[in-house]
Amino acid sequence: MASLHGPGLLVDTLMDPVLTSTMVAELKPATGTGGGEGRIGAVVFTHPDVDHILGNQAVSMEVPRLGDVKAQQDILAQAKTLHRMRFTVNLGYLLWQALQLIGGPRLLPSLPGWMRPRALQVFSFANYAFKLGGFNLHTIDADKLPAFAKTIQTGDEITLDIGDASPLPVKFWQMGSIHSKSDSVLLLPQSRVCYTGDLLFIGIAPVMWAGPAKSWVTALDDLLKATGEDWLFVPGHGPVTDAIGVQHVKSYFEYLHQAVSENCADLPLMQPELDETCAWRTLERMPNQLKEHFHEPERIVICAVIERVALRTGAPAKVDVKFKLQWISKMSEYELKRDYLSTRLMRSEL
Repeated sequence: MASLHGPGLLVDTLMDPVLTSTMVAELKPATGTGGGEGRIGAVVFTHPDVDHILGNQAVSMEVPRLGDVKAQQDILAQAKTLHRMRFTVNLGYLLWQALQLIGGPRLLPSLPGWMRPRALQVFSFANYAFKLGGFNLHTIDADKLPAFAKTIQTGDEITLDIGDASPLPVKFWQMGSIHSKSDSVLLLPQSRVCYTGDLLFIGIAPVMWAGPAKSWVTALDDLLKATGEDWLFVPGHGPVTDAIGVQHVKSYFEYLHQAVSENCADLPLMQPELDETCAWRTLERMPNQLKEHFHEPERIVICAVIERVALRTGAPAKVDVKFKLQWISKMSEYELKRDYLSTRLMRSEL
């Protein structure tokens, strides 16, 4: 058990220090006008993805950081590759700006068919890098990524000392490698609030980097049993939701499991070269009801590839930053085809 002074417990940071500083300033009414981050008792990290950790240095280093040991290990590994990610993003950012000078993706329909696939790869890489370049990556110090003052595990309780009021217990629950290499949630029983990290995406299709889907379904089932219909859930992405929102995400992964297991039964699991075929089939047969709940439903393509990898190895998939960038770039490629090429061409060249 950890007892922390201060009424604020910050759950994760944002993608860069500038965004995180802005967020902390906007939280002053909740943490007390006496000093923003000075009222934060600790920063707890739910998982080690870059969009949740790279803003760490915006919070005073005197504020303790807490999280699971596996998350800490992955953060330390990412610190060693941050410069490579920054270089790749900068390169793509400049490339996208140069491509705009000659017409950008509007050129795609006029290109010869033999040239289009390669051009799409270049445009999609540059487009995604340009989007990432909108973050303040140059401000990030690799030596100031989260270093946990203490690693915590399931069952550990963080007690916030909030002055004259009764101490507020916060329960930590490490749920396994599901979305990322280590996913945890925080439960506040007195407030009936749960901070779920990226085990919940609300309004936008989830992305799975570990899996399998059954593990995600089990985790959400366990979460619903441990909470209740009157609880609120703060997702890693999207607005605060209730138990119905949790059920929607659960349905997404139930479909993913069924689609890969049954709809792709004719595609031998031990042939990795068929993973992408199965993934696009999973998107094509995705029920309209699910598509209505989740913006960018094409992201299920990534999930289906990861699902095949996890089922093939019998364990959560282990992917690196290069793999993630490759598949996120494919999503950008899909968007470019959808927006600039005819429907007839969209599937034939992906």
